[in-house]
Amino acid sequence: MKKILMMTAAAGLLMAADPAGTMKQAVELGYMGSTGNTDSQSVNALYRNDYQYDSATDMHLKADLLYGEKSGETSDERYRLFTSMNHYYDEDLFAYAEASALRNTFEGYNQQYNLGAGLGYNIFKDPKQSLKGKAGLQYRRSNFTDEPHDNFYYAKAGLDYLYNFSETNQFTAQWNVLDNLKRVKDYETVVDLGLKMLIVDQLSFRLGFELKYDNVPPVGKKKTDTTTTAGIVYNF
Repeated sequence: MKKILMMTAAAGLLMAADPAGTMKQAVELGYMGSTGNTDSQSVNALYRNDYQYDSATDMHLKADLLYGEKSGETSDERYRLFTSMNHYYDEDLFAYAEASALRNTFEGYNQQYNLGAGLGYNIFKDPKQSLKGKAGLQYRRSNFTDEPHDNFYYAKAGLDYLYNFSETNQFTAQWNVLDNLKRVKDYETVVDLGLKMLIVDQLSFRLGFELKYDNVPPVGKKKTDTTTTAGIVYNF
């Protein structure tokens, strides 16, 4: 995990130091708490960096954390890091490379690392909405909490959808599925929905919902996980 964080930080510094490209950043913070009959609190935070190196190449970095506590005990704790690069060969066809890291002991992972690459295509794109498809291969190393570590190779496919209600309000939907190349029944699918609405100037309110289904989860864990977040986003 430390190596991934150091590599990502270095990539971020290189992006910031290069004046040739265009960078957009965003920070999201959210908090929910209750007292009385129930005593619980949860915090979510996210940092996003989108860097347009030139007309053909763009890079993206996303880091988020989720922490929950109920009656004085940790009930949820997740750390994720994701970085990717896209290079376009024409207006629609592009190649991508990506890397990610995860720590979530509640899902059964001390650490999980992913490396992937493939091709993508803009199925349609206009000022109002866009749909992008991707397909490729992914390597995953999982260090489980209650099992020996293991390495997996997956086929990956996904769709990214964007709809602009207006210049300031938008809806996003992402769907990804992974299928183990050796065991077909070992597949995982993730749906991520987001609604972002401008409050004033650079501040926005964002609602997010994530559904993850793992058909062969770590030993003793459930197949389905859902996460709902709400937060204030600062764009700069």
